[in-house]
Amino acid sequence: MYEMNQNLRLARAYVPFQVFSQRWEPLEGLMKGTIFPELYFPYKRREY
Repeated sequence: MYEMNQNLRLARAYVPFQVFSQRWEPLEGLMKGTIFPELYFPYKRREY
């Protein structure tokens, strides 16, 4: 069938540099997916 190419990378993680300055309360962090405002980048829907 198919042979897997050993030289390919399937994914690479990117973690932005974080400077701890403040944090959100646990409930707000749960709703936003992080307690660190520096790491919060909500998805913005684009119209095509």
